[in-house]
Amino acid sequence: MLVKHTLGWLLALVLVVAAFGRAVTPKHWLYGVCDLGDPHSPCDLNALGAQGWELVAATPFTWSDGTASARVFLKRETP
Repeated sequence: MLVKHTLGWLLALVLVVAAFGRAVTPKHWLYGVCDLGDPHSPCDLNALGAQGWELVAATPFTWSDGTASARVFLKRETP
């Protein structure tokens, strides 16, 4: 009786491990940097969001003319 009980628990453990132990495919990302207010390379965050870009971080910086702005770092999952 003890052997059947132990085998039952072992079978249950194997099934749980098989169900949750599947390999996860890693995601691959594209990364981008955008300077808000850059007249040479406009940065429309709404348009970038619609294209699948996600905001990762933002840092303040100042343009050479003294104008305060921000540099944003973005990522998007590759297909």
